[in-house]
Amino acid sequence: MCEFPLNESSVPLPDQGWSKKTISLQNAIVAPPQESRPRTPSGIWKDGDIAQAAIWRLGTRLTLPLEQAPTPVERLEGNFLFGGMYYGHFGHFITETICRLWAAEDSYDGIIFTPKHAKLTHFKKNHREIFKIFGITCPMLILGQPTLVESITVPGQGFGLGDIARGTDEYREFLRNTVGKIAADGPERIYISRTQYVANGGLLGETVLEENLKRSGYVPVYPEKLSWAEQLARYRAARKIISADTSALHMAGMAADSDKDIAVILRRNNAEHHSMRLQLQGMTGKDPLVINSLDAEYLEPGKKPNHNSWGQVNFTEIHAALLAQGYLEPGADWDIPSDEVIRSDLAEAERHAGRNLVHTPVTRRFGQ
Repeated sequence: MCEFPLNESSVPLPDQGWSKKTISLQNAIVAPPQESRPRTPSGIWKDGDIAQAAIWRLGTRLTLPLEQAPTPVERLEGNFLFGGMYYGHFGHFITETICRLWAAEDSYDGIIFTPKHAKLTHFKKNHREIFKIFGITCPMLILGQPTLVESITVPGQGFGLGDIARGTDEYREFLRNTVGKIAADGPERIYISRTQYVANGGLLGETVLEENLKRSGYVPVYPEKLSWAEQLARYRAARKIISADTSALHMAGMAADSDKDIAVILRRNNAEHHSMRLQLQGMTGKDPLVINSLDAEYLEPGKKPNHNSWGQVNFTEIHAALLAQGYLEPGADWDIPSDEVIRSDLAEAERHAGRNLVHTPVTRRFGQ
């Protein structure tokens, strides 16, 4: 087992440092957050805050240092692995909750997580399904109160959001040895669709895009209608994947390999796709095709582009980019959404948001 200095407080990197290693502690206190805020003290205390137990996102330490020893209300005897923060949100679960499981093995008496908030008291069916795919059979524990643990191993953050999204070698190898052994089941060309997903944010005219791609042999995949194991089987089988920048791409990234070509159509004019791009690059060894054809966005009043944004994209530019990179055959039929379709989609978006959205022309595309 590799050892490295305690309290090493620095951003996790994919190619060096504490993200690739583990430490072992005796009689340490695991401390969950005591209130639900974006950033709050939590982690592990052993003669001080253990910085390697923190979760980092986009270069920022989210779990703040413990300033004093928490008072434990329970004690756990045995040898455990620290799994880190348990997020209930799909995107954060598959990028941050599982980021330390590369060090999991059945010799441990259990894997310990701290919940992001007090309502997270158990793992859901999809969570348990992914643990099974990872081959984890020891108990998965969620500690809601400060707990003294006899022996605990703290793995580095091998994945996440930010530069670490490329993943350490250890984390990528872990995925290849687990997700990479799922039987592939599905077509070679898929489009990860949001047309049947009830949520704020998306692409105006996406139904037209989906029909265009269907005519070129792309089969729509609706992630919300599949189990996580079924999704991974689809992504394992696919050779060409087209998708908007959506959290489902993080799941596709878990199953990505060098045989896949992946195109990402941006639906919001910001850096949210950066971690997706790094993840796909790390798993495939090549850059995904990122298409920013945004002409305008419809935003919540007073808000910048975010997950609730609706993008109005240039279908002619999307067609040209996909054609140039071999995702489409020359002569493939390609429709442009009518003004009526765009108005109808916008009306539905505003109905779902419960407010009018602000038309915001994109005068400078992110990354261009």
